[in-house]
Amino acid sequence: MSTQARPKDYAAAIYELAFEAWLRQLQSVQQALGRDAALRSHVQDRSRPAAERLQRLEQAVEGGLDRQVRGFLGTLVEAGQTDMLGAIVAEFERLVSRRQERKLAQVVTAVALNDAERRAMEARLTEQFGPELEFQYKVDKSLIGGVYLRVGDRVIDGSVAAKLAALRESLAA
Repeated sequence: MSTQARPKDYAAAIYELAFEAWLRQLQSVQQALGRDAALRSHVQDRSRPAAERLQRLEQAVEGGLDRQVRGFLGTLVEAGQTDMLGAIVAEFERLVSRRQERKLAQVVTAVALNDAERRAMEARLTEQFGPELEFQYKVDKSLIGGVYLRVGDRVIDGSVAAKLAALRESLAA
């Protein structure tokens, strides 16, 4: 089994961090608006320029906001829909938690699996990891044979290429 991180492992980590960063910042804004009636009134005052209202909102959040989050909130401020932020955050939290419930099972093989092989693979993985799996198949001829699996943060490298690399390492030692 290989323990070396692959590009997709790093990409998955970035994906998780992106959700966390957005959620944390949106929750901070929601909390600031919830505890400060003057801020809430200022941000909802459409007689003021949207840029001024957004700047005041950003100042209320410790550490400021990422550019993308600021852009999203700017859209809400301009549309006069900051009162919807609580519902938006609640829905985003629901989507994030639902995404975490479903695990992606990445199955990489040296040759394409036929339908029967896919069903058998899915049955075994569902039995081992639970029913909340989403399957993604990929062919990578460099594996030579066998299968490379990634389910959540668990990696099982049963490829011939990994076994040959392990053998090469043990012979070199």
